Amino acid sequence: AIHDNNPVVDTIQMQDDAGRELTVYRALKGGRVTGVAFEVFGSGYAGKMKFMLGVDAEGRILGVRVLSHKETPGLGDKIEVKKGDWILQFAGLSLGDPPTAKWAVKKDGGRFDQFTGATITPRGTVAAIRSGLDFYAAHEAQLLEVN
Repeated sequence: AIHDNNPVVDTIQMQDDAGRELTVYRALKGGRVTGVAFEVFGSGYAGKMKFMLGVDAEGRILGVRVLSHKETPGLGDKIEVKKGDWILQFAGLSLGDPPTAKWAVKKDGGRFDQFTGATITPRGTVAAIRSGLDFYAAHEAQLLEVN
């Protein structure tokens, strides 16, 4: 409902802060960018994790999904939507909601639960999502610009 274009083909290329090439998928409605989706990266207990982060034009999270990870089955893999609803808690959040200091797991004084026996994976996930929101904020004008 937020787009009348095909976001899979309406893309722009950018570089993230680590110099990785990113394809940014843009949702447009009536010729205006209403949301974007792009990959964000984190480190978990078993190594690198990759997510797709969707953000609306106001900087609120539309959704987050795991694209790849090597986390321990039955423990760290709870970041996957098919394993539970933990990853769904980020929808609707933005920079400032929660406050910056609360973008952490509860063990670190933040808002987000960690899994029993697993803190590193949720910590890396929260950090990856937060870095994606920081990227959006830093590049908002370019992300929302319609050619």
